[in-house]
Amino acid sequence: MSGICGIAWAERSDVDGPQCLRSMMHDLAPSSSAQEGQMQYGETVGFGAQAFPGRMSGAAQLREQGNTHLIGFHGSLYNLDEILADHEEYEDPLVAILSRSLRGMKPLLSALRGEFVISVWDANQETLFLACDRFRVHPLFFMQDHQSVAFASRMRSLFSCPSARNLSINPCAIIDVISSSFIPSPRTIFELVQKLEPGQLLSWNRGKCQVEPYWDLTYQPAKTVSQADLSEKLRTIFSDSVRVRMKHDQNLGEIGSFLSGGIDSSTVLGVLTQLAQAPMPCFSIGFGEEVFNEASFARCAAKAFGANQHELTVTAQDTYDVIDRLVESFDEPYANASSIPTFYCAQLAKEHGVSVLYGGDGGDELFAGNERYATQKVFDYYHMVPRWLRDGGIQPVVFALSKLLPLSLFVKGRKYIQRANVPYPDRLLSWGLFELFPMQEVFSGELLQSVGETYDPHHRIRELYSHSRGVADSELDRQLYLDLKLAISDNDLFKVTRMTEANGVAVRFPFLDHHLAEFAACIPDSIKMKGVQLRTFFKNAYADMLPEEIRTKTKHGFGLPIPIWLRTDKRLRELMMDVLLSNIVQQRGYFRHDTIDRLIKRHNEDTTSFFGTILWNFVMLELWLRRYRDKN
Repeated sequence: MSGICGIAWAERSDVDGPQCLRSMMHDLAPSSSAQEGQMQYGETVGFGAQAFPGRMSGAAQLREQGNTHLIGFHGSLYNLDEILADHEEYEDPLVAILSRSLRGMKPLLSALRGEFVISVWDANQETLFLACDRFRVHPLFFMQDHQSVAFASRMRSLFSCPSARNLSINPCAIIDVISSSFIPSPRTIFELVQKLEPGQLLSWNRGKCQVEPYWDLTYQPAKTVSQADLSEKLRTIFSDSVRVRMKHDQNLGEIGSFLSGGIDSSTVLGVLTQLAQAPMPCFSIGFGEEVFNEASFARCAAKAFGANQHELTVTAQDTYDVIDRLVESFDEPYANASSIPTFYCAQLAKEHGVSVLYGGDGGDELFAGNERYATQKVFDYYHMVPRWLRDGGIQPVVFALSKLLPLSLFVKGRKYIQRANVPYPDRLLSWGLFELFPMQEVFSGELLQSVGETYDPHHRIRELYSHSRGVADSELDRQLYLDLKLAISDNDLFKVTRMTEANGVAVRFPFLDHHLAEFAACIPDSIKMKGVQLRTFFKNAYADMLPEEIRTKTKHGFGLPIPIWLRTDKRLRELMMDVLLSNIVQQRGYFRHDTIDRLIKRHNEDTTSFFGTILWNFVMLELWLRRYRDKN
């Protein structure tokens, strides 16, 4: 485990700052000694950093005119030579970055290309600055009051701070985990702790805290554009994104790639192979349950690129065996079950000597590859019909016939119209838990009272959607923006970085390069998608490289048959029952007494994965509470 941590006080404190920082360092990486990391102190501030292979990590200081400035840094920069060009007088790159930051944090951050978290103490301004990269590949947690601010890459590192005595569970976060499997930014599981959002800069001066963006993606589709020129530019920019990462990683050991058999991971493998001019190792996960298994597509891609493919079939037993590792790695509740194949894929890579894995995360969210974009496009088509015809003809006829013929296509037509009539962004929410069970039927009166009668569990989505109106004009681009913030930064990256790090493997995301993202934001909707056909532009741009079988397959991704196993596997089912039906779950007072029983009953009766997925959220939440809350 690795990252940065630190603490600053508004004025001199009675707290033993060095000892506090040493404790934070230990909790940041409990398997290492704090002496293996680096620490720097000032009069009212201290920074620490723990290293990880493949990342630049450290803490340093710079003395100027009687003042001591500090920096903590963790991450990977792909244009470090450019950053250092004007600071040849400094041997330590961290000191060079620190010196540049003193001329302005925003200009520095705008110049950095890569993934990182950074802390700077500007002694001239007596100000602490914290920032993360544009997509927040690496998270940064912080808690602050009028006396101090503490921050860390791992939330558990904050437990050593004096103000941690006041930490309490955030009831809104409990609702988040149950409904979504993760906690959206800036909220965390604790009331006083927040996490920086992608592309944000925090400044703290004597108890006053300000958070503002230094970068955001703005969608400005080109008016006149040649698809041939766009395709050529895409391939140039993406190849450059892969190239700069390969150059950075050339001395770290062997490079490999995740390979699911989808468009993104196949493209990454193809470009890696082209640039390396040699077969690349790649790693794939399969399942015995055929409906979840796309190993055949991964084999197809591996064969097309002459890759050295390694494949593992993940079983229910594997899932049972890794649960404790998952809880330990995610130091706030996280229940996305695809973390399991991700963990085993990284473990497989490590076993075969690979030090750095390249993933395809972000491609769907940049180039419109998720099925929900096509679904929403179909609803939009309905609204192209004149309103007088919709309201006066189509809707009443379909609704009437659906009552007369309850098993007919008219029932599906009624549901389609009902969902199409829901305005954005609520239409995006219409298949969640709370559409089947109101919150009052899931959570206890005590918990609901603590969040307030007017609490909206979808507040974050509405907030981001409202903001997206200022950066995008089309509904498709607004959905892409929403997914980059939630599906990628809050969910996917948290999963992949933690699972690879748990196995001692670094990870790269060449799709999440801001040059590529800004290019994608200039592509018109009509080119990204053709009607309801997803990713038409991207697929056509790489038509000569990607096998037809890959280009024409439906999207799958790293899914997992957890709901099936919770019914059929004895150990997993017993684990679920033992955890969820225990007295301690009832004693916490978060849920109605009959909630778990009703969900288990529906899960046993239902043939879909919906209720099994929800129950997994309950299981992972409870196991996290036992590991972190009850022991601290």
